[in-house]
Amino acid sequence: MVNVYVDPFAYSDLSNAFFDGDADAQKYGFLKQYCLERNINMYTIDMWSKDHKTSDDVYVSFDHKNFLRKIYWHLKDKRYPLIRLSHFKKRILFNFEPPTVLPEAYKNIDDLFGVYDEVYFSCKVGDPRCHYFHIPQEPYKDIPFKYWNNRDRKFLTMIQMDKSTSLYRRFIILTNRKRLYFQKDLLQERVKIIEFFGETGEIDLYGGGWHKRKGAIQKVYRGRVTSKHQKLSEYNFAIATENNITPGFIGETIFDCFYTGTVPVYLGAPDVTEYIPKYCFIDMRDFKGYEELQKFLRSLRASQIASYREYAREFLKSEQYKPFTKEHFAKIFVDACIT
Repeated sequence: MVNVYVDPFAYSDLSNAFFDGDADAQKYGFLKQYCLERNINMYTIDMWSKDHKTSDDVYVSFDHKNFLRKIYWHLKDKRYPLIRLSHFKKRILFNFEPPTVLPEAYKNIDDLFGVYDEVYFSCKVGDPRCHYFHIPQEPYKDIPFKYWNNRDRKFLTMIQMDKSTSLYRRFIILTNRKRLYFQKDLLQERVKIIEFFGETGEIDLYGGGWHKRKGAIQKVYRGRVTSKHQKLSEYNFAIATENNITPGFIGETIFDCFYTGTVPVYLGAPDVTEYIPKYCFIDMRDFKGYEELQKFLRSLRASQIASYREYAREFLKSEQYKPFTKEHFAKIFVDACIT
């Protein structure tokens, strides 16, 4: 048996909590079982010890953590260990976050290869040494019809957090801009979209952090949600933007809409149609401005909205969707650990 120790997304995931609990943990619970069936044991990194180490132990970090971040985690939670990675036979990075969220992972890829033997990014970085993978999506075997069949729908929503970038990360982005693989930061673009549709009260906004905003945003802010999919199913359209425009980076926002029969109005990966058919979503790049987009959304007949929904459902059943599944990610993970 090979033992793989995962450095998870958050210190709250330690003590193997990473593998059970919410929807995200279901994907990684599946990953743990998938590995076990192939003679690979998975644990979170705090379960490693010198007393029980083997010569075949593998370290896998989900998102890069530099020295300062590791120190911070250790101070916040003593379970998080400060371990020399030389103890492990192989060291692998799966970096899920895009450049504007975790710029320190992208600013010097040469440095990453001083830490890891293999590096996987969820976006295209233009370095032949790095592998590209799709972020695994919700572990649904089929469309959740309790959401899909909702016919009592309002016009437009956005369900995303108001993410602010820390001064530390702003500094890294500013001083390393030419080496970061994104075309545009979309955090402020979200604000502009909400303000435009908020002026006429045509959008309902949900998610953490927006309560601090003023003006049109405050007027349309409806608070947090307990079930993102249930709330999405109450609307015909949803603004689905990534954190930034980066080649290859496709997060969960567009898929959340597909699962609930909501038509996504998407802005993000410039190459998105290489992976998702254009007729499944509304591409915000097709419009000269928000007024043109607004008129288009208002002009769509019920039959046209239904067509977007059906195309999306067919996509989720197709071979083209498989690279976004938990099964596909699990295969990439196992291959990385044992080859």
